[in-house]
Amino acid sequence: MALVNVGRAFRGIIGPPMRFALRIYVPQEELDAEYAPAIPRALDPLTGGVNELTEQLTRLTDTSHSPLPPAREPLWTIPFSTAPLAEERFVGGVGDFPVFHAPQRLRRSLRLFSDATLNDGAQLLPLLVPEKQVRDAARKISGELFEPLYTRESAYVVPLAWFSAFTIEDRVVTVHEGHELHRLITPAHTAARRVIHGAQIVEDAALVSAGPNAEALSEEAQQAKAFADDLTRLGRWLGTFSPASLVSLDYGSLADRIQPDESPRDMADALELLRDNDQGAATAALRRIFRRWSPLAHLQAAN
Repeated sequence: MALVNVGRAFRGIIGPPMRFALRIYVPQEELDAEYAPAIPRALDPLTGGVNELTEQLTRLTDTSHSPLPPAREPLWTIPFSTAPLAEERFVGGVGDFPVFHAPQRLRRSLRLFSDATLNDGAQLLPLLVPEKQVRDAARKISGELFEPLYTRESAYVVPLAWFSAFTIEDRVVTVHEGHELHRLITPAHTAARRVIHGAQIVEDAALVSAGPNAEALSEEAQQAKAFADDLTRLGRWLGTFSPASLVSLDYGSLADRIQPDESPRDMADALELLRDNDQGAATAALRRIFRRWSPLAHLQAAN
C-alpha cells in the first residue's frame, strides 16, 4: 500500500492527465485576508486552468524548479450569476457580484504527502521530494492551515456522490477557442441541501435492506451505508460555505465524449426510486451512470 499512497502523492504534484474537480467560489468578504493581494489579479477559470497546466509542465521539464506547486498562485473568479440558479439570490434587488476560488494546490499536495506518511510511505517520500523542501513548503502555507479547502479532486472518474449535488439545469457550457468547456454550477447551500437529502434517503434504504438483523448487514446494505457516509461527508463540506458561494463541478477534457452528461438526472432518478422503495429500478438508474463512466475509469488501469 505504501507505493500506492506515494503514487497518489506524485499525481497530486504533477497533475494526472484527466482530473475532475469540485471547486468552491466564495465572495470577497469571505476570503481570508492573506488572499486580498491576489483579488485584483484573479483569473477566469479558462485562463486559470491554462496557467496551472503551464506551471505543471514547467516543473516536469525543468529540474531547476521545485517539484512542488507554488505557495502563492492566482485566484480564479466568476460572476455569481454564472450559476443557472443564481437568480434566486437576486430577488429583492440584490445585484450580481464576483466570487473567488483559491486553488491551494501546494496545501493539497502536502496533505497527500501526510497521508502517504501515515500509511507507511515515509521511507519512499524522499524519492519524490527532499524532506527539507517539504518542510520549507509547509512553512510557506502555515497561514492556510485553519482555512477551508476549496477544492476536491478525483482522477479518471467523477465520484458518484458528487452527482447528487447537481441537476441537469445546473449545466453551464462555455466555448473557448472553438472548444466547449463543460461544468455544473450551483449555489453551495443548494448543493448541500440536495446531498444531505440524498444521504437520508440512502441511509433509510440501507436500514430497509438490513431488515430486522441490523447487526449483520448484507453486502447490499453495506454498500448503501458506505454511499450514505460519502454523501454525508460531502454534504457537511458543502454546508460550511455561505449561501453566497458557488460550487462548480469541472469536467476533465477527456470527458467530452460523454457530454452532455446525464449522470445528475440518473442520480436524481435513483434517489427518488429509493425513496419510493423501488430498489430494482434505482439500481438500474445507477447502472446507467456506471456504464457511461466505465470506459474512462478503465483508463486508470491502462495508463
